[in-house]
Amino acid sequence: MTGLIAVLAFDELWKVGKYVYYGLLASQNRGQDRYFAAVSDGEKLNVFEDDLNYLQINGSKLLNSNGHVGIGGTFTSNELHRVKYSYLREGWVEVAVIVDGIVDKDLTTLCRDLIKLMKSGNSLAEAFAEVVKGIHGIYSLICLSNRGELIAYRSTPGLRPLHIGSYGFDLAIVSTESTPISILGGDLKRSVRPGELVCITPEYVKSFTIKDNGRPALCSFEYIYMARPDSILDGIDVYHVRKSLGYQLASKFKHDVDIVVGVPDTALPYAIGFATALNKELDLGFISTGSKLRTAIKEDPKDRLIGIQLKLNPIRCVLSRRRVALVDDSLVRGVTIKNVVQILRNKLGVKEVHVVIGSPKLRFSCPYGMEIPPSDELLSANLDEALSTKYVEADSLTWLSAENVIELFNKYGVNLCLGCFLRSHLIG
Repeated sequence: MTGLIAVLAFDELWKVGKYVYYGLLASQNRGQDRYFAAVSDGEKLNVFEDDLNYLQINGSKLLNSNGHVGIGGTFTSNELHRVKYSYLREGWVEVAVIVDGIVDKDLTTLCRDLIKLMKSGNSLAEAFAEVVKGIHGIYSLICLSNRGELIAYRSTPGLRPLHIGSYGFDLAIVSTESTPISILGGDLKRSVRPGELVCITPEYVKSFTIKDNGRPALCSFEYIYMARPDSILDGIDVYHVRKSLGYQLASKFKHDVDIVVGVPDTALPYAIGFATALNKELDLGFISTGSKLRTAIKEDPKDRLIGIQLKLNPIRCVLSRRRVALVDDSLVRGVTIKNVVQILRNKLGVKEVHVVIGSPKLRFSCPYGMEIPPSDELLSANLDEALSTKYVEADSLTWLSAENVIELFNKYGVNLCLGCFLRSHLIG
């Protein structure tokens, strides 16, 4: 996945590099390994890219860069085999573009096509409106020219989120999730509609419908796992969704436990809803070390193991000698939960470990760019429930059903893509 951030100041005296910098830090849940940023002063683009882990150490150039418009993106190492950003200069025109999702056009070629049209007298928005006719995919995109023109586009049917906010009348902010907007002190205004192109300059904000594909569709995995719990996606509070799903999980749980703990951080809202519904004690079971790691999407087994130990160090006095309901948001390969169960049993002497998963069984990889491993690596795609329970060494294993998820989102009146859980629910 990619975390997009864009900031434009309506007064050209502002320096927005520091806002892009903090927006990148707030988007690390969507990409922890690399970052790319570009800042315009109205005449030229300054481009920055590096290892995201060193941004806080080596970020002074971006922090102090001159320019009133900037864009940035965070990326995982898994997706760097796909080109997610590009910068191109031809003559007096410069363009930088960052994509969250999948497009069928080489991004350097996209930039070249934009520059060709801009040299003919078109604005960046006019050029993109023409170029996008030849692009297919499911994505959100931000693009910046050296002239300080900023555009944001969200393709139909809208699986990749994108939002607009503002800091008073001074700054316009665009981001994948709502949280970076609030962290920068801004107010969320709305989501970018699927098929909508938003053009922002210091002089105006304009919106155009480029493609209308009917009813939008939301990615269920965004709400279940990927997005920050404090985000609002398309007007829906992620925390409320996860807490409600945890509440529904309780109706499927058939065991007695002494305590409920959630895997930090994304599973904590599920654990709160689950414990509340069961009227069981909820406690803090684990402490994280350093930055949060997405262990489920790490390819190297050693990286996943170290990541597990860093983010899930157990609190002995909370867990020792007790019957524990261990709540997590999803079960991918099963490696994380298996290691946690082993730690609880072997090091803490936990009597029982009942694993509770706040999503349906994950069976299929995603063709739309969500970072889900291939089906042959997914636990639920290869083992039945009994063997899955045995593999993770738990006393029981409880999943949410796809019907539970559909029922909840029907209350919001939205269409979901559930293709990673039910192949029949793929979009298109």
